[in-house]
Amino acid sequence: MSTTHSGAALDIRADISPTERLLLVLLARDADPEGVAFPGLDQLAAAANISTSAAARVLRRLSALGLVERTEVRTAAGAAAPTAYRVIGGLA
Repeated sequence: MSTTHSGAALDIRADISPTERLLLVLLARDADPEGVAFPGLDQLAAAANISTSAAARVLRRLSALGLVERTEVRTAAGAAAPTAYRVIGGLA
């Protein structure tokens, strides 16, 4: 758990909805010291009590706002691995 990132997610002065802020805090909560988290979309949606499509939409918006950076990860064999999300907003 990253308290630095969680605090920044709570304090960010962005024009975002409560659901967007909740997902940002959930990402920050699970982030490593560099701010990177590997949540499953189903896991995030369940934690926020929203649908997976709503969670995906919120993550796209947070990315568009520059609050998170999304990186698709591949295994050495080229198979899809969990997507990495780096919390970047509010930490500059």
